[in-house]
Amino acid sequence: MMRSFFFSLLLTFPMLCQAQDSAYVRRMIDSLCAPRYHGRGYVLNGDVKAADFLVRQCKSIGLAPLKGSFTQAFELGVNTFPGAMDLSINGKLLETGEDYIPNPNSYALHGDFKAFSLKPKWTDKREKLFKLSLQEKVKKSMVVLDATDDSPANQAYIARLGENPINAKGYVVLTDKKLTWSVGRRMYNIPILEVTKDSVGKKIRSISLDMDQAWVSNYQAKNVTAYIPGMKDSMVVFTAHYDHLGRMGADTYIAGASDNASGTAMLLDLARHYKMHPPEYTTVFIWFAGEEAGLVGSTFFVDHSPIELNKIKFLLNLDLMADAKTGITAVNGKIFSDQFDNLVRVNNEVSKLSSIKARGSAANSDHYPFFQKDVPCFFIYTMGDYKHYHDIHDVPENIPLTNYKKVFDLMTGFVARGLDY
Repeated sequence: MMRSFFFSLLLTFPMLCQAQDSAYVRRMIDSLCAPRYHGRGYVLNGDVKAADFLVRQCKSIGLAPLKGSFTQAFELGVNTFPGAMDLSINGKLLETGEDYIPNPNSYALHGDFKAFSLKPKWTDKREKLFKLSLQEKVKKSMVVLDATDDSPANQAYIARLGENPINAKGYVVLTDKKLTWSVGRRMYNIPILEVTKDSVGKKIRSISLDMDQAWVSNYQAKNVTAYIPGMKDSMVVFTAHYDHLGRMGADTYIAGASDNASGTAMLLDLARHYKMHPPEYTTVFIWFAGEEAGLVGSTFFVDHSPIELNKIKFLLNLDLMADAKTGITAVNGKIFSDQFDNLVRVNNEVSKLSSIKARGSAANSDHYPFFQKDVPCFFIYTMGDYKHYHDIHDVPENIPLTNYKKVFDLMTGFVARGLDY
C-alpha cells in the first residue's frame, strides 16, 4: 500500500511542479506590473526599481553575476510625463489612455484654448497654409485634424506636425484606430494629442489642456545580467527586455504585462529550471532596459560586451509570451533554417504547439544587435487571441498565458536537442 502511494506521488509530482512554475510566473508578472514600478519606464525611476527587483530574484535563485556584477549601466535621453495629464474637449474631461494619448515627443502646455479645424482639403494648399500660419487666431488655438481622412496629403501633413507647420499652440489628431503609445526620444516644442473620434462630438469648439512634461538628457538605466556555468565553454543566451513605457502622467501608467513582463518572468522561470538541472552549455540570462526606446540596452551590451560574442552557440530572445493559443513565430527562422527545422522537430516530438512560423530578419526586438554581430539567434513571440499592446489594458489580469508550459518545454527542448546539427 505504501509503495503504491509513493508511485502515485511520483506520477503527480511533475504536475505539481508545472502548476508551481505557472504560479511563479504569474507572481513575477504581477510584481513587475505593480504600481511601485510605474510601468517600468522613466518616471520615478520605474525601470531601475524593476531592475533591482530582478537582481534580488537572481540572487534568490542562486545565479552568478556576469563578470562580477548583476548590472550593466548606460545612459539615454528620453521625454517623460511625470505630472499633470488632463485633457478636456468641449468641457468634457477625457480619460487618459482610453480616449486620448499624448504624442511621446510632446512638449508641456497648460491653458484653455479655442479649437481651429484644419480641413483635409487644405493640407496640400501651400498658400492657404502659409496664410493660416500668420493669423493670430491660429497662433492662439489648438488645431484639430481628422486622421480618418486617408488622403495622401492629409496623412503627410499629420506626419510632420512635430514641426508645428502653422505655428499653433498644439494639435489634436482625431482617429478611429487603436491608441498605441511609445517612448519619446526627442522633444517637440508643442503638444500633439491623439484623440479617439468617438470620444468627442462632431464639432470641437474648445480645448483645455493641463500637461506636464520633462526631458531627461542623461537618464541612468541598466541591464541585468547573470549566468549558470555549464560543462562547455560555449554559451546559450536567453534574453528579454524588462522595460516598458512608464507613466502617462501621475495617474496613469502602462503596465506592460504581455510586453514584456511575460518574457521577463519566463527568463526567471528558465533560470530556476537550469539551476535545478545543470546545463550542458554555460547559460547566460540578460534582461535588457531601453528596448522600448529603440533597442538601446541591447545595442549597448553588444558594443560593450562582458562576454565573447563568438562563443554564443545560440541566443533566444523572448518577448510577448502572453498567449500561444495558435503557436509561436521565430524571427530569423528563415535565416537560420537548420536551427528552425530542429525547432519544428522538437515541437513535434515534445511540445505539440499547433503552429511554428518562420520570419526573416527584423529589427523589432533585442535579438537584432546580436544578429548584426553575426550571433545566431531567434526572436520568439507567441500568437493567439491577445491583442493588447502598448495600451492601458495590457495588465496581468488580462493575459491568459495560454500554452505557456508548451513554449517553456520547447525552449528547453530546443537547447537540449536542437543545437547540434
